[in-house]
Amino acid sequence: MKEVVIKSEVNKRYCISLIEKLTEDGSVTVVIKKTKKDSTAAQRSLKWLWNTEIAQSGIGQDDTAQDVHTRNKMMFGHPIKMRDALLQDADFYPELYTTFTETYKNHPAYPQMMRFFAENHIKTERFTRQQNAEYLKNVQQYWIGKGVNLTDPALKGLDDWLGYKPKDAAKCKK
Repeated sequence: MKEVVIKSEVNKRYCISLIEKLTEDGSVTVVIKKTKKDSTAAQRSLKWLWNTEIAQSGIGQDDTAQDVHTRNKMMFGHPIKMRDALLQDADFYPELYTTFTETYKNHPAYPQMMRFFAENHIKTERFTRQQNAEYLKNVQQYWIGKGVNLTDPALKGLDDWLGYKPKDAAKCKK
């Protein structure tokens, strides 16, 4: 099965060429549908691959993929949630975060409480595809900058789904 997301004139011409090559014998079905804007399975898969690679690298302070995920959510997911909540009427994340931090900032267990907050209130699986692409690029740039050897999305066939462009790789190595 071939699936192509139309994001450019090149993609559109490619699809047309595929259709023109088909035989008219009823053996192939072509489906055109709206693309979902939520995160993709490929993005989620890459996120957990990277979380595992970061945990196994020994760089940083997290020993498990889940711990890395929680830290990444706070470092990279939190700014996206704060910025984009303004665009989503039903998202009261900034108010929740502000109230939480103001209430508990002086508590002796604040770091553990903040970890609990991130685990339970920053849901990257609810990010749109575009938000997840931004999140993953930020994770990639940060951890490659720290010396972690992360799997290249292009090698996994994910460069298109992540909005990844080869020129972005150069930014990550700075």
